[in-house]
Amino acid sequence: MHKIFITRDNKATLACPACERSKCIDASPYMALKQIVKIRIKCPCGHQYPAQLERRRHFRKTVNFEGFYSQVPGGRHVGRGDMAILDLSRTGVRLRLKESTPMRIGDKLVVEFRLNDRKQSRIRQESVVRRIDGADLGAEFSPTDPADPNAKAIGFYLFAA
Repeated sequence: MHKIFITRDNKATLACPACERSKCIDASPYMALKQIVKIRIKCPCGHQYPAQLERRRHFRKTVNFEGFYSQVPGGRHVGRGDMAILDLSRTGVRLRLKESTPMRIGDKLVVEFRLNDRKQSRIRQESVVRRIDGADLGAEFSPTDPADPNAKAIGFYLFAA
């Protein structure tokens, strides 16, 4: 399955893996859909291939990092538990809680884990729960300065991927 990324101006470039011919399309009609968008592309050369339109703003890498989280309601740390980071982007993570903990969308967390880069960079990042699916959570990192060491380490890690 080919992943096709949508640009900020809602354009997607389809590139045939057989003949390398490319075509730019308007992806606006797909932006409001909630489900995964899979399409079948037929190139003028006759080659057909399946593709998935990727609407995420940032590249997301599948990982498997152990770490822990702290719940931070009202600015004070109240709960702490073990977690696994399942995927990582510049702006957030998908994580799996090791034990059942009541969470709601909008809850604030501090997540801590180590990258498996050469430096074993330690990441400690404030975040907000944006999605809950059983024990899996989607958390968006709180805005940080691009010069922040955590942001730099994650950026370098993803760039080297």
